[in-house]
Amino acid sequence: MLNDSPLANRNSPLRILTVANVPLDPNSGAAGTVYYTNIALRELGHQVDEIWADQLGPRWIAHGNLHSLLEQPRVYRREVVKAVASNRYDVVQISQPQGWLAAKALKQRRYQGLVVNRSHGVELRVNEVLPQWHRHFNVPESRFPPVTKFLQRLLDCQWHHTARWFDVIVTGCSQDRQCVLRRTLARRVEVIPHGIHQSFLDEPVKRSTGQTCRALHVGQYAFFKGSSLLIDILNKLLSLNRQLEFTWVCSKSHHQIIRDQLAAEIQDRVNLVDWMPQTALLQFFDSHNIFVFPSFFEGFGKAPFEAMARGLCVVASDDGGMHDLIRDGQSGFLCPVGSTESFVSKIQTLYHDSELRNKMGLASVQVAKLLSWANCAAAYEQLYQQSREYRSVVWWPVNRAAVLVANARLVSIRQAILQ
Repeated sequence: MLNDSPLANRNSPLRILTVANVPLDPNSGAAGTVYYTNIALRELGHQVDEIWADQLGPRWIAHGNLHSLLEQPRVYRREVVKAVASNRYDVVQISQPQGWLAAKALKQRRYQGLVVNRSHGVELRVNEVLPQWHRHFNVPESRFPPVTKFLQRLLDCQWHHTARWFDVIVTGCSQDRQCVLRRTLARRVEVIPHGIHQSFLDEPVKRSTGQTCRALHVGQYAFFKGSSLLIDILNKLLSLNRQLEFTWVCSKSHHQIIRDQLAAEIQDRVNLVDWMPQTALLQFFDSHNIFVFPSFFEGFGKAPFEAMARGLCVVASDDGGMHDLIRDGQSGFLCPVGSTESFVSKIQTLYHDSELRNKMGLASVQVAKLLSWANCAAAYEQLYQQSREYRSVVWWPVNRAAVLVANARLVSIRQAILQ
């Protein structure tokens, strides 16, 4: 049996282990989310230990899907079992469904703590959403589609194991939660929105009065981010509004690929900028008025809320965290996923109405203020403590109703925002 460690007294500090198969990089998406949540949990008085990619040992399988299917679950199991055997943890929290084998090993060894799965984007929903957009834009999903489909089906099975062996699954948005509940027999799935860096909330906005209206996108050049859609939007939008300027912050390695797809007459009004440090990025937000975010899929989507914290008007796909937290027409504009016409129309509305931009910008700041890492960590703390009362001890059909009651009792940040 592993170290027997039931959850600590409600008022005592928790001992938490987090595991993520990514390099420790505070500026990246998934790694930054884990990193800043852990800092905020420590500030609440809890002990948090971490296992990152460099502590998981060498990677032997280069192919991404094969690594996720064959290697990563076993590496997770080895390192988690080793850590829990030598330390007493109240909570073990593992990112992504590849942690299922580690969770199974803990349960089989009668580990008494809480085992949590944290999703940074549910692959089940990715595989539901993206194929139609690959067909629409005539972009192949991979070089060998039949092989990719076969591997995706095998990887989808990991979610069924995740649902069985973890005590609770945490997603970043309600659409991911609904997908997990619809596609698996998960006992408990909760939504906890991510946070944004405190500097975005604390630094005074340095936007000059009467500055030229400019639009911005911050995001990697990747299909799921809607890069093909964004190029369509720019070609139509900037041809209709010849004074509007647009900035796209992404890796310099993709700048020429993007420029080759832009209409010749708008290229001088599209500024492509390489990734930059956080402090410099703040200045970029403050020199723009509108933020465009046309993703086909988001597990949460942090960049729009960083923009909202700086008072920008966000025009985003009705997906992920935006779907949950933006009130359409008040704290931002939501567009049907994949609709070039809707994005162009709503950006034009903002471009021509400075009063609406000012009003919406003020409303967006109020939403962003609720998305601190401190609030995110407090929601996790509440989840850990409440799970003592509701964790299943028998097979799920016996107490499904009790689990649904427990789900309803967890305080929702979304409700606070939309009130």
